[in-house]
Amino acid sequence: MIEVLCLLLGRILLLLVGGYELMWRLRERLNALVIRSYDLWRSGTARELHERRVLADCRSQLTKTPQHLVLVISPVDAGVDAVLLSRIFDFALDVGIKHVSLYDRRTKGSGYVDMADLCRSTSGDTGSCLKWPPGPSPSKLESLPKNGQKSNGYVNGSHSPQLQLHQISASDGHALIADVCRELYEGRETELVQSLLKQKREALTEQISDMLSQRLGFEAPEPELGIVFARQTCTYGLLPWHARFTEFHTHPSGRHFDVETFASILCKYSRCEQRWGT
Repeated sequence: MIEVLCLLLGRILLLLVGGYELMWRLRERLNALVIRSYDLWRSGTARELHERRVLADCRSQLTKTPQHLVLVISPVDAGVDAVLLSRIFDFALDVGIKHVSLYDRRTKGSGYVDMADLCRSTSGDTGSCLKWPPGPSPSKLESLPKNGQKSNGYVNGSHSPQLQLHQISASDGHALIADVCRELYEGRETELVQSLLKQKREALTEQISDMLSQRLGFEAPEPELGIVFARQTCTYGLLPWHARFTEFHTHPSGRHFDVETFASILCKYSRCEQRWGT
């Protein structure tokens, strides 16, 4: 009798959890639908002016701006598409971020976004490093204000005319570190490795960082800020060596992402205190 009662209570609890999960998803979808409907109701010019005001206010409040932003998309996320990524790239360019990396864990049949395809229409760049916006050359962009902004309106008084985009794959994570460590071990008798072992640990750390950067195929600072599009905070194997000091913020899957969300994340990052030891 007790076993039957426990089994019944377990099923009731499972139904309650499933019901809560369903109600939460419906609530997020309805909120996203309302916000998207409002955006569609406004004209493109009005929406652009609103985004410009929000980002200008955000820039005035920032005490620090990340130079490298990484976007992590969970394997089951269905809300991040090429349109949203394009808007995030524009937001990042507008506030003075120089590098944006995309780590999409979805498969090509379930929403995977290839940034080479996103920039292929007008960009001649190839490889793991692309430019945004994929339009005029950087020399022409220097003479054009971005979204009507003046060049002296950016944080630190200047901005990059184009955003550096990097595509990160799953093979760039633990497997890449394993390859570097294997190479160092196989060359343990060489003069280079022996000299590194005799020096302080920082020398070996710097050597590993340089070797990893060469294998990644692009030069960029370690990401200071990461946005995870998932129900829980998980990096899914993202560059474990480079993301040692990254400040991660989770955006729940299914929740609407707009300029206010982006500005809020930047302000939270600006207020966080990062300590580097004693």
